[in-house]
Amino acid sequence: MALAVLAAVTAGAGPAKQSWDSEVKPVVRVQVLPNAARVEVDGQARGSGLVTLEVTDPKRTFRVRASAEGFETEEAVVEAGKVANLHFFLALRPVGFGSSGSLDPGDAARMAQAAEVLWRAGRVDAAAEYAEQALLGGRNALANRVLGDVWRRRGDRDQATRYYAAYLSLAADPPDGAEIRAWLTQPRAGDITVPAR
Repeated sequence: MALAVLAAVTAGAGPAKQSWDSEVKPVVRVQVLPNAARVEVDGQARGSGLVTLEVTDPKRTFRVRASAEGFETEEAVVEAGKVANLHFFLALRPVGFGSSGSLDPGDAARMAQAAEVLWRAGRVDAAAEYAEQALLGGRNALANRVLGDVWRRRGDRDQATRYYAAYLSLAADPPDGAEIRAWLTQPRAGDITVPAR
């Protein structure tokens, strides 16, 4: 009886299931810092920051070019079969940023240094993006200091305090430590001062 029911259920199960690849096409996600960078694929503008490319042939290669004002242009050949359903990440090198070669987004120390260069150049949003990327690679004093500066300029004291506190806990006797501590201890608007007895 159970076999008859199972046979009936199996017979009415519908058409055979298709493979995952035939249902969902693999994609390549190309991410570029700064987020405002223009991304071109095979000579065609595809947007900025993050673009998704559908992979119809795993042997396909994509020629990616990323550019932004104040940054060195980067070009790369992406092999779809090697990065399908993964991220391909480019971090553009700020103009005037030290040695040549690509900037590895996974190198926390170099990303933090790039963030500082961007901060000093007045590129606040890009500095924040690079510093946030640096922190994905681990605890980093310089990245925290840059983010403290960014949020201080943006007027968000709570966020600035968060990053400055992390900076002071990670940096050994930083030269700007006294200035940052003085800022952190300034009374805030709306603070109530209790007189000493």
